[in-house]
This record gives sequence, structure tokens and C-alpha cells, in this order.
Amino acid sequence: MSKKTIVIIVIFLLIVSGLGFVFKDKLGFFKSEGSSLGLDRRKVDKKEKTIDFVWASWEDPAGFSFDYPQEATIDAHLEDEVNYANLEITSEGKKGKIIILCNDSQYIDIDDWLEKDQLVRDGSGLETEIASMSARKVALGEGREVVGFIDWDEVLYTVDFQPEEEVDYWRSVFNHLLQSFELIPLEGETEAQFEDWLKGFDTSSADIVEPVEIIE
Repeated sequence: MSKKTIVIIVIFLLIVSGLGFVFKDKLGFFKSEGSSLGLDRRKVDKKEKTIDFVWASWEDPAGFSFDYPQEATIDAHLEDEVNYANLEITSEGKKGKIIILCNDSQYIDIDDWLEKDQLVRDGSGLETEIASMSARKVALGEGREVVGFIDWDEVLYTVDFQPEEEVDYWRSVFNHLLQSFELIPLEGETEAQFEDWLKGFDTSSADIVEPVEIIE
């Protein structure tokens, strides 16, 4: 084999090798770019959806109020003679519901409820605040959450969030409901009587205030 032939073969091999490296680099770039785009897409898919509702206000004779979607239905379970309030919020075509209960507390305080109540004692509790009251938000698994607080008259309020398959829909309802939840005069109670009741439990002059998480 002549030297000229050997040189040609070497040059050819160098060219083929160089093209291989270039192609490999470009392939790696496209794979990397594709993976990055895939990751961003997953992040977008997991982002909580915002749902626009027309809100209505519910004022309960038991002394509390909150906002709920006009399209939803509230069953007040008037047959219930045990609880002060037993509200079941549902919406046609949307699997899931929110249940609000109001009754005399069997517990010393909200931490005692978290420790002893059969429904929430095995859940994961988080400090929060509802209607200016120290509350606990408990995750029970599979998307279900319960928020509870005890007022100054030792009445227990619980909001039971059960989204089932409509997580985005019911999460929007649940969050707004908690933000809007407040105590109001009882049925037959005047505003003046209610204000006197609030003043009787005014703790604004206390030296120590426990920090709590505000639900957003």
C-alpha cells in the first residue's frame, strides 16, 4: 500500500471520527433540551388551577358566616338535633363536598381535640387561624383535610374538606371559605350584645401572643 493511500485512509478516518463527535454532541443537546422542556411541562401541570366563582354569603343561626359559590348547594340538615349546625356543601356534577359542624366541645382546648378526636388524632396537624381563633388544620390523607377551632364559649367548629376527584374545584372553594369564615351574632342576638360578648374575651392587651399561620 502506497504512502498516498495510507494518508487518504487516515484523513478519512479522522473526518468520520470528527463527524461522530459532532453528531453525538448535537444529539445530547436535543435530549437535554427535551428533558428540560418535559420537566417544565410537568411543573405547569401540577400548578394549582384558579377557578373564578360568583360568591354568595351564608349566615348561620348558630353564629357564623362564610362565602360559598352560588352554583353550590347547602344542605343544612334541619333534622339534626345534636349539632348547632350541620352543613353539607355540594355542587352538581362535582364529586366531593365540604361539611361544617358546630357543637359543644368535649375537649379542653384545640390541642386536646387534635390529640383525642377519633377522626383527626392520627393526622398531621398544622397551626393556623380561623375567625381570629387559634385553629388546627389536619391532613388525613388522600386529599382530605379538617380544620377545627374552639370559641370562647367552648363551642367546637370543624370544616371537613373532602375533594374526591375534583381537587382543584373544591380546593378553591375550601380556601375562600376559610378566609371568609367569621363569627356573627347568634339568631336573636343584637349587634350590641355580640360586641359585648367579643369585648368580654378581648386579649389584645395580653403580653404574649402565639404566632399562627394565616391560611391563604
